[in-house]
Amino acid sequence: MAVLRRFVLLLLLLVTGGCRSGPEQWGPFRGQVVDAETGMPIAGAYVMVTWIREPPSLHYSQWFYDAQETVADADGRFEIPRQTHVVTAFVNDPGFGFFAPGYVIQSEDVTPPSGRKYVDPTVARMRPLKTREEQCKLRPHEPWAPSTKVPRFMDAVQQYNVALKCWELEGRQ
Repeated sequence: MAVLRRFVLLLLLLVTGGCRSGPEQWGPFRGQVVDAETGMPIAGAYVMVTWIREPPSLHYSQWFYDAQETVADADGRFEIPRQTHVVTAFVNDPGFGFFAPGYVIQSEDVTPPSGRKYVDPTVARMRPLKTREEQCKLRPHEPWAPSTKVPRFMDAVQQYNVALKCWELEGRQ
């Protein structure tokens, strides 16, 4: 009986080891997306949060765990609701992605400075890209998440990249 209890305890520790909970891990996440130069809100900016699982192993391995997306409102504000997951062992802290045509993320300012990003008041400042060359050089890549999880984000990035026609610039060099 003692062996069985130790086995169950060990199994429980293995399953829950590395589990994370709380608002800094699962949300809700809130913030505002603004133009870094003017301070004006960027309505319609795409926001996504992704989680990656990185179990201990002898070689480096990562797996997609989950993702959520939203679109900023007319004031550039967004909210991604709290996620509920049962088995969260070895899931890394969330990663945030932003996309607005003609912009690149510049900074994420939290108030207070010691606060938790997107849990405490956070402003994502995006810098406008002035030239087509700069837009092509800093063009966004498709997110590392299934398109079924972030379809609006993925579609917006793909349409933007096609419309840029960066291959025309690359052919001239």
